[in-house]
Amino acid sequence: MNNTIMFADLEIETPAFVYEEDRILSSIQRLLSQVKTSTGCKILFPLKSFSIATALQLMSHQIDGFSASSLFEAKLARDILGDEKTVHITTPGLRYDEIGEISELCDYISFNSLSQWERCRNNVSDKTSCGLRINPQLLFVKDDRYNPCRKYSKLGVPITTLSDISNNGVKDVKDIKGLHFHTNCESKDFDHLFTTVKHIDVQIPEILRQVKWLNLGGGYLFDDARDLDKLTETVTFLREKYDAEVFFEPGKGIVGKAGYIVSSVVDVFESDGQNIAILDTTVNHMPEVFEYQHQPRISQESEKGKYEYILAGATCLAGDLFGEYTFDEPLEIGSQIVFEEMGAYTMVKAHMFNGVNLPAVYAYTKDGELELKKQFSYEEYVLRCGANEYATV
Repeated sequence: MNNTIMFADLEIETPAFVYEEDRILSSIQRLLSQVKTSTGCKILFPLKSFSIATALQLMSHQIDGFSASSLFEAKLARDILGDEKTVHITTPGLRYDEIGEISELCDYISFNSLSQWERCRNNVSDKTSCGLRINPQLLFVKDDRYNPCRKYSKLGVPITTLSDISNNGVKDVKDIKGLHFHTNCESKDFDHLFTTVKHIDVQIPEILRQVKWLNLGGGYLFDDARDLDKLTETVTFLREKYDAEVFFEPGKGIVGKAGYIVSSVVDVFESDGQNIAILDTTVNHMPEVFEYQHQPRISQESEKGKYEYILAGATCLAGDLFGEYTFDEPLEIGSQIVFEEMGAYTMVKAHMFNGVNLPAVYAYTKDGELELKKQFSYEEYVLRCGANEYATV
């Protein structure tokens, strides 16, 4: 597998989102061979990070199931899997009027709060295993926007609350069959995961002894980790001490490096002595670029290049900017720009601000072919605007 796809050599309509089949499968295979085989840990893929159906079908043959965060994600997961494999769900926004349908679709529900559980538990299908999402109250993420354990967190039952319940006997949570937790974001350090598990082990051992399954969540870029030994140690500890089924939910770790946004230059001009290149894509196609305020990597950049440009998006938003880049050759109308490592949280968040169309979706297949999977249309845009028929308001 080549590390860089030469998109200029391929016939592609821009803007485009391209996912690389081989890279997705090789990431999954690394987890299967180094963790699942040795520990029995089950691998779930979270649809919140990436939800292109054709790629999900490709993954479904390798993983144990999907995790969802809404009714629609649960329906998509079940549509892909059929009656086989497993679907998990956890969400702070669980609606009482949806819980019946959700429990028919999902094998495991991790309720986000004790009040959510009490309100919805009697409307859950008998086939569904009920658990709690817990907040271990450990701080590993510096940016509170992405810290699931931030102060006043909305995500999970505080472990101090469960510890108090455990100290008074576990009768108030005796029907809970599993626990789900998530303490990190884009971490390469599995020591944090092991620290979390040991903390939970000390705080609520009685509850751990009663549950049948544990979901470790995600937030770990295992593809960048030098080794997976600490993940293996964590899973082994839990399975040996508590004889529990263990699940792991890597999202960006599987797809992050497997996706690209391919764009073209549509205008070049000077502003206040600085060269500006307008692209046919936008930060609205890559919302995490704007949210995190980071400069994405592009394939064509040259650190020693003598031609400098601000790359800007196609909308009228003044802050629709990707940053300053240098190139060996001057940019021209039609020059191609490829944004790398755009696999996760890109198409799931992309939107049509200014009426700019979404990128077409392509697969770069295992056979080295580029296949168009989805092309968005005016019909889809105008239906979102409330029109009942194509071009008819």
